[in-house]
Order: sequence, then structure tokens, then C-alpha cells
Amino acid sequence: MLVAIGFTYQAFMRTMKELQRRGLVDLVYPEFFDSLSLLVRRRWHAYLRKLRKVEGSVRVALWPDYCYDPRIRGSFSVEWVFPLHSAEELDFALKVADYVGFPNRDGLCDYTFSWFLEQKQTYGFKAWLLGLKPRYLHVVRSFDACDITPMSRPDFTFSRFPEFLDPESWVPFLRRLKGLEVTLEVWLRAQDA
Repeated sequence: MLVAIGFTYQAFMRTMKELQRRGLVDLVYPEFFDSLSLLVRRRWHAYLRKLRKVEGSVRVALWPDYCYDPRIRGSFSVEWVFPLHSAEELDFALKVADYVGFPNRDGLCDYTFSWFLEQKQTYGFKAWLLGLKPRYLHVVRSFDACDITPMSRPDFTFSRFPEFLDPESWVPFLRRLKGLEVTLEVWLRAQDA
């Protein structure tokens, strides 16, 4: 499971950089490039200009929402996550993206989670959960990658935000998310093999 963090509070990004050094987070902005403020306003020209400025540091970027210009793919040396808002976009996404992204909020797509998983199995694409939320923790293994925020953790509250700047507070959550935590049952089974 590839775990990424997009642009957010500087203090939180420092925490994530520390966790990246420990191998618990894979990409920290700008390595995972997004700009939600530009994307939600469909200002994709400004988004692409911003991406161009930091392209040398970017490994994975979000494809601009509702943008269907295939020339973008060849214009940047990055892996792309296409945010799939409509089932009708799937053919285009398969042509231009390295990952097909599942939006995290109701109303951002016209298909069901089950349909998305069926398409993943049919076409074999890599799937990205866009903005992990606690309600998706039970299905996160269906994805190859996700990006997280402080609100990804079930125990997050704004009043506790300072606690979330401590890297140690993230270790158990990230170990579970990345599948690094071995249960006693799994360990015993491995010993018998």
C-alpha cells in the first residue's frame, strides 16, 4: 500500500516527512502533487503551471478534474492519478492514468464502490483511494494507494490537532494501514508453514 500526503499544514507535513524517513509514508508533497483549491474550482491551467514549477520533485500527481486533454500525459514526467467522477470517464482514465482514483465523498461520482471494484478486477488497473476517511478503513486493502490527512484517523478531532503532530501518535495507524502489523494468528500460521 502506497501512502501519500498532499499539500497541508507545514507542521503536519514535517510530521509526515519524519514518518517517511521511517518508511511509514511513501510520498509527501510535492512528491505527491495536488492542489485542491485549484482543482475544485476547475482552474486546471493554473494547476498545471504550479505542477510545472515543482515537476522535478513530483513522482505522482492528480490529473485535473474534468479535464480530457490527453496531451497532458506526455507533457510531464510523473505518474498520474485520474479522479474518476463518472463511469463514462473510465475509458479515458485507462488511456492516460497510472492509477484510477476513487473519490472519498458521496456525490463526487455517479457509480457505486462495487462497480469500481468490478472494473478494477476486469481491467486490472491500479486503484487510488482519494483522501482516506475512517469509513473506508475496512476496504482500504482493495486499493493500491491512498492519500491521507489528519482526518483519516478515526480518533481525529480538531481540539487534539497538536497531538497529531507527534510522529509517534501515527505509528500504529500507519503500520496497520500499510499492513506491517502482524497479528498473533498470522504469525502462528507462518510458523507452522
